Amino acid sequence: MGNGKLYLIPNFVYKGNKNDISINQLSIIYSITEFIVESEKVTRMFLKSIEHPVKQDNFMFHLYNEHNLNIVDFNEIFKNVKLGENIGLISDAGIPCVADPGSKVVEYAHKNNIKIVPMGGSSSIFLALMASGMNGQQFTFNGYLPLDTSKRLKKLKSMEKEVESSGTTQIFMETPYRNNQLLEMLVKTLNSETVLFIAAGIHSPNQIFERKKIKFWKNFKIDLNKIPTIFIIGN
Repeated sequence: MGNGKLYLIPNFVYKGNKNDISINQLSIIYSITEFIVESEKVTRMFLKSIEHPVKQDNFMFHLYNEHNLNIVDFNEIFKNVKLGENIGLISDAGIPCVADPGSKVVEYAHKNNIKIVPMGGSSSIFLALMASGMNGQQFTFNGYLPLDTSKRLKKLKSMEKEVESSGTTQIFMETPYRNNQLLEMLVKTLNSETVLFIAAGIHSPNQIFERKKIKFWKNFKIDLNKIPTIFIIGN
């Protein structure tokens, strides 16, 4: 018997249900009972929201997140896959392996001749880029900025310089409870003519899309605390 497959399963950016997923993809997800997940609780909520026909007690979950990156035994996780069973990789939000640790899971699959099947779904990063009106031909996703203040300032100026010299759009994010502090730093640090776009709470009833030059952000009041947010600078 050959290896099973690794399915890369998108989660909702916000809340959703089975009607938000194609019938073909839904049938594939319904056929899988073993998953690699960031959070068991979040994944159970996702599977419940899409009305997965298997009882919750019959799922098998393997945790893989920032807390156990270096101690996970992939040989154990993929044991059933090597016996012909399929497994799914699910992110807490959006598509797996982009701004989350799933890439190592996929790397293991490549090295062990396990077929990888990425499934279509929403990504807050690309949804934000689409809504920004900025250069979508040349862009860089920078992930989370450094925590150290001096390194963060240096990174911001480096990104701004790249925008000015090549027109390459710069995309980045922050832990939601630090969003307001980052916005304050952006307003104080970036040039007044630099354009900043903010996409917050994408797909939620109160989603925010705001695009302004830094000089106009200085007098614009917005509270991004604990709201998942994508920041983009460009021209």
